[in-house]
Amino acid sequence: EGAPFSDFFKHLFGAEAAEVQPRAARGRDIEQPVTVSLAEAYKGTTRRLKRSDGPTIEVKIPPGVDNGSRMRVKGQGMHGRRGQPGDLWLVIGVDDDPRFTREGNDLHTRVQAPLYTAMLGGEVTVPLLEGKARLQIPAETQVGNELRLKGQGMPAYGDADTRGDLYVTI
Repeated sequence: EGAPFSDFFKHLFGAEAAEVQPRAARGRDIEQPVTVSLAEAYKGTTRRLKRSDGPTIEVKIPPGVDNGSRMRVKGQGMHGRRGQPGDLWLVIGVDDDPRFTREGNDLHTRVQAPLYTAMLGGEVTVPLLEGKARLQIPAETQVGNELRLKGQGMPAYGDADTRGDLYVTI
């Protein structure tokens, strides 16, 4: 006590305003690319990552991530001068899948249908990211026609209960 400048602020703003606490220097954020398969992006997955300072951490990657999705892992970045860490940002890449193409939350695939099934109608088996589905083909379906399986696409990132559709080209 006894510092005239400090006494001035105590008088003007009250005792608490004069008690200035040094802010902890937050560490810097870091980015790390992480690649997942389309099937892993569909159901979610975990990855073990080795930090640059040695420790290994396990992170959960939720369903619905897409190329360029960014996930923040709090407190796993570089440490600051006073020990407070920044954040780790995961930049997601999703590998191509030979069976599907992705447009947002919708998936597209192609299936072969026997000529008589396309002409007279019937069922074909369609691959899904998890399992298979039976698709009813109407009579007189032309080559290249696209049919939709509602709700069989990708989950929405952050809302796994909302799903896109699967479009099947015959």
